[in-house]
Amino acid sequence: MQLNNNKYHNLQFYLSKLFNEFIEAVCVLDHQGLIIYSNKTYSNIFNDAEPINFISNFSFESQKQILQFLNNSFTENIPTHSIEKELELKNGELLWLELLPSFFFNDKNQKLLLLILRDITSKKRCELQLLKSEDQYRSIFNQTNDAICICYLNYGNSLSNFIEINETACRVLEYTKEELIEQNPYSVIFNKYEGEFVKIIDIILSEGHAIFDAVQLTKSGKYIPAEVNSHLIIYNDKPAVLFVLRDVTQREEAERKIRESGERLRNLALHLQNIREEERTLIAREIHDELGQMLTFLKIQITLIGKKLNENQHLLKEKVDSSLKMIDDSINSIQRIAEKLRPNVLDELGIEAAIDWQAKEFSEHTGIICTCECSVGEFSLDKEKSTALFRIFQEALTNVARHANANKVLVNLNTYKNQLILEIKDNGKGITQNQVNNPKSLGILGMKERAMLLGGTVNIKSSMNSGTTVRVELPIINKNVTNLYD
Repeated sequence: MQLNNNKYHNLQFYLSKLFNEFIEAVCVLDHQGLIIYSNKTYSNIFNDAEPINFISNFSFESQKQILQFLNNSFTENIPTHSIEKELELKNGELLWLELLPSFFFNDKNQKLLLLILRDITSKKRCELQLLKSEDQYRSIFNQTNDAICICYLNYGNSLSNFIEINETACRVLEYTKEELIEQNPYSVIFNKYEGEFVKIIDIILSEGHAIFDAVQLTKSGKYIPAEVNSHLIIYNDKPAVLFVLRDVTQREEAERKIRESGERLRNLALHLQNIREEERTLIAREIHDELGQMLTFLKIQITLIGKKLNENQHLLKEKVDSSLKMIDDSINSIQRIAEKLRPNVLDELGIEAAIDWQAKEFSEHTGIICTCECSVGEFSLDKEKSTALFRIFQEALTNVARHANANKVLVNLNTYKNQLILEIKDNGKGITQNQVNNPKSLGILGMKERAMLLGGTVNIKSSMNSGTTVRVELPIINKNVTNLYD
């Protein structure tokens, strides 16, 4: 449009007053880039108190971009949208500018460029930093050793197809990314755990995460055991679930080997226990039979010799009587040693009678009242378990005598379903949990090991100054068991 001279000067006055208050930088340029007008913000950006040429604000390299921009702006195809450029000022400073061009004609019908400039350096740096962070995230996301999958949580707590997967997931599951995007967790993760899916989603919704075991199904049909760590997240402003799937094939193999090794060690320990018991039985029998018979024969011979002595041989008679008493004491000692090595009552009458006998022996030797209540009905307990239960009972009584400071012990032997239960309860000073779990408490450790080798357990409950209860449970083969607690 054409402007007469007065109108042009009036327009210039009003434009100058209006644009000088703008937050954005404003300038009016001719086709050569000469500045006809600029506001204060423009001067602040370029540190130019008396600007002459717009192009001169920039370095040589950036001037090429500005010239191209001006040439395009003065053609008929004037940009109608803003343009963002990173430019270098003449002082070497890099600046991101958003340029919004428009034009008008002066009174001489000259085309003038009205240019609004915004300093967007801070914004662009933030954007670049975000892009860098996203690239770093993407790198970590793809390089992690665990498969990672993301899917939306839809209405009704159902899961969408995968919306994001990492390269590890593609490699492990043998799919391309495009193929895996068309899959869903039901076929890949929950293929063998459909019944557990609802429970797992409920846990995720209530606690925000859930860890569970699953089996990954690959494209080739191979099953891979996995530990799945799932989290409720917000992805693209929608609720989603992130699944981190860790291949535990090697871990399960290692656990299997550990179990097998532990089983072999337990079998070896049980074998050694049996050998030791057999040796103790053999030694007890040899002591009882060989030494016992020899001492009995010696006693008979000395008795016969004593009968042939004259009445006046008092000194010799005293020697004979002293020797006979010593032989009797030796026979009693042999019997006690043999009983300690392997009580005959255990082999001849069974565990119930052996427990009762040991309780009486304990009371006689320690002065601690030991009451035994046995009500087991008919049951079958093999030799190994009978021996183990008896040795555990002996160790428990030994601990009472050494450490408990008790004056009463109650022993209860009964059956419940397929378990033989032995309880030893004292009224002593008790034991702390740290003492129970102390690896140096070899007696307690030995009791637990004996029971574990035979599929049983030993539990110790105690409180200070309230006594200690040792509860032993061993599996048995019932014949006609009376269940006391039914």
